[in-house]
Amino acid sequence: MSVPAKCIVRSPKGVDLTLAAALPVVGATALIALRDVAKLQPGQSLLVRGAGGGVGMSAVQLGRAMGARVTGIAGAANAAFVEKLGAERVFDYATTAASGLGSFDVILDTVGSELASYRRHLVPGGRMIAVAIDAKAPVSAILYIAASTVFGGQRVRFFSAVFSSSILSDLATYVEAGAIRPIIDTVYPLAEISAAHRAVEKGGRRGKQIVALV
Repeated sequence: MSVPAKCIVRSPKGVDLTLAAALPVVGATALIALRDVAKLQPGQSLLVRGAGGGVGMSAVQLGRAMGARVTGIAGAANAAFVEKLGAERVFDYATTAASGLGSFDVILDTVGSELASYRRHLVPGGRMIAVAIDAKAPVSAILYIAASTVFGGQRVRFFSAVFSSSILSDLATYVEAGAIRPIIDTVYPLAEISAAHRAVEKGGRRGKQIVALV
C-alpha cells in the first residue's frame, strides 16, 4: 500500500510517532468539519454528538481551541473525560432527549440518526455537519440532508473528508500548540493485530486502537 506524496507531512514536534498515528483521520475530519465546512467562529456554541468517539473527542478539543462554547453528548462513562477535553457541558445520550439541549450555532453529528430532531436545535442560520449516515435508513437520511439545503434556514451538510498535506500541517500546528492531543486506548504489537480488530468491533473503548509495527 502506498501513500500519495500530497498526504505526507512531518509528524508534530514532541509527539511520539506511535501516538501521532492516532491523529490524522479523526483530527483532520474534525478540523475540516468545524473550520472549513461549518466555519465555526469564536464565541459560537457548538454541540458535538458522539463526543466520546474518535472524531468527537478531536472536535471537542478543536472547538475549544477555536474559541467556541462546547457541549458534548457521550456515554456516561466518558462524560468526565470529555469535560477534561474542553466541553463546558456533557449530556448522557442514554438519558437526555434532544429536546432538553438548548440551541446551537453549529452541531457536529457523528451518529447519523435523528437528524431532524437535532436540527431543530440550530439557531437561525445555524449549520449541522453530519459525518455519519443512519445505517438503518440511509436513503431517508440522504434525502433529508438534501432537502435541508432548500427548506429552512438551518442546513444539514454531509461530507467525507479528503485529506491533503495542508490540512495535516494545520492539524500538526494545533497539536504542537497543545490545543489537541491524540487519545489512545491501547497500543498492540503487530502480532496481536487480530486483538485490535476485536476491540474495535466490540466498541466501548476510549480512544484509538494502535498497531505498532516495531
